[in-house]
Amino acid sequence: MKIYQAVVKEEDNGTRVWKFVLSQWKAIVKSREQMRRCFKRGEVSINGATAEVTRILSLGDLVQINFDGHAAHESIYGREKLDVRYEDDELAVVVKPSGKTMVSFSYMLPFSLSPSTIIGDAETQAQHKETSELECLIKEQGRDNQEEERDDDDGDDYYMLSNISPTLGQQHRLPCAVHGLEKASNGLVIVARTMDMRSTLLRMHGDGEINRTFRVICHGAWTGSEPGSHEDTAPSTVNDNGRPVPADPATLDAYCISDIEVVKVTSSNEAGSISTLDVTPHSPYMGVNVRRYLMAKQHPVVGESGNTKPLKSSRGKGLMSALVRVAFVHPTLKKLIDVHIEEPFKFEQLRNREQKASQRRQESDQDELRKGGLDPLSTYDRMADRPIAYMVGEKDFFDMRFKVSPATLIPRSSTETLVQAGIARAQNRAVKILDVGTGSGCLLLALLMSLPSATGVGVDISQEALEIAQANSVLHDLVNRACFQVGDMGHLEDCPGLSQSFDLVVCNPPYLDSKKVSKLTKTFAGTEYEPPVALFADQDGFGAYELLAACLLRDLETPGPSHIVSKNGYIILEIGSGMGQRVREIFKFLVFEGAYKDKQDTERCLVFAVPGLSLEQKSAVVKSDVDK
Repeated sequence: MKIYQAVVKEEDNGTRVWKFVLSQWKAIVKSREQMRRCFKRGEVSINGATAEVTRILSLGDLVQINFDGHAAHESIYGREKLDVRYEDDELAVVVKPSGKTMVSFSYMLPFSLSPSTIIGDAETQAQHKETSELECLIKEQGRDNQEEERDDDDGDDYYMLSNISPTLGQQHRLPCAVHGLEKASNGLVIVARTMDMRSTLLRMHGDGEINRTFRVICHGAWTGSEPGSHEDTAPSTVNDNGRPVPADPATLDAYCISDIEVVKVTSSNEAGSISTLDVTPHSPYMGVNVRRYLMAKQHPVVGESGNTKPLKSSRGKGLMSALVRVAFVHPTLKKLIDVHIEEPFKFEQLRNREQKASQRRQESDQDELRKGGLDPLSTYDRMADRPIAYMVGEKDFFDMRFKVSPATLIPRSSTETLVQAGIARAQNRAVKILDVGTGSGCLLLALLMSLPSATGVGVDISQEALEIAQANSVLHDLVNRACFQVGDMGHLEDCPGLSQSFDLVVCNPPYLDSKKVSKLTKTFAGTEYEPPVALFADQDGFGAYELLAACLLRDLETPGPSHIVSKNGYIILEIGSGMGQRVREIFKFLVFEGAYKDKQDTERCLVFAVPGLSLEQKSAVVKSDVDK
């Protein structure tokens, strides 16, 4: 028990006691939650009387806190018990849960293990307790609120050192973890309960006398052969034969790997295949070395930390790596300690999700091939990068069938959100529609098909794309209501066919960041076959929006009988995930009308309106905006 006290001065007169305690002894209570627990335990008093948390202080009041470090420690780390798989008076093997840092794990140990009978006499135990409390106050200052939010990339390296290094203030703490795991991972940790056993286990750890096996899920069909070989193609069924595969000595960190065993190879919608492996590194090497080796083999572990690669279905699910087995000879008892745990349930969930998604993708692709008049059995190759739509030359969009080619973007279902927004704004009126960057013409033609009185123009910088769009207008018998011409979204005023005003301007511009072409084409399968001009834009992906906005702004400033967008007309734009706020800023000279979400509940398009102002009023708005 530590006692702290302070007298209320003029500047704190009228302050509530909880704010005073938090400001005076932040290094002790560390957080608001910890401070509230102090009040709940009755450790705070004013002038000798137990204080309520809302009490208002007066000048000269004596505020005292009798801080019980052990109780505070237990209130944080004693609420949840760890899963202890083996325990005696000298050592233990304990499961570290996913989401817990090794710091939290270390502080939870004393409240999860049974009392040891040989830690030492009362004086030594008191020293351990005092040291632990001191470490709690110093080393955890400010950590309570941060450590549960932080996801350490390569935490096993850091925590392995923090638990075994005599320079980091943990040499007197018992029990002591001999090695560590990342926050995002779970698995078995060996724990020393005496100082002598700590030294012995650290020696064994360094001398290769402790065996550990990591269960991981990685990208690709693992065969041990070089990626790209015939053997590395995805199988159509799950393989659970448990084949042992030797480590490749020419690969980074190969010297760290003892052996690898294939548990399962499962089909995957995104990765083609995913492999479940049991990897045993040589002691003292740990999970980071396993991940580095697999990354070098182009089979990265599924995750969102260092030396990993995510899957869409695994985002937010942590690291697909778990230490499932430890084995060593007990230094004192001279018997084999061999502890196993089952893989985390999320592993099987991931495999099931990927396999079902892969099956749905295969069925969809084969259906597309049949629609295109091709034989799925002879032409389907799940591992082929070339999009099915380009193989068939057609793609469904808004319950219509459109011709496509590598000169056009493949229509996405998310873009149907723009069609729905356009229909809602048109309200079955005889509107005129301008489709900027029309590509295959699917957006304009879908709107015209849904609005029988509407007419429209599609512009695109690519003559090849316009030929596809024209073919689609013939296919859907819309030649009399749709026309197409070459045009640049940054200079629409130069297009001779745009002398009229349009009630709706729709645009699905390129919005992927041009600085990340290589990364994004790997992330989004098949995009390397699509026209880059339709996908990528400079200025972090916002370049096309800025070109269009500048063009429309110039048009508003220019006096004349008509403008590109009619009075009270609408501009409807597709946006990428998370781009909404900045696009709103770019088009702030217009009136923001609302946003539409796609089927994945992602904000997918924004609607702006041209205010019904006179030309003089419009010029004043523009001038005011420029002056700012």
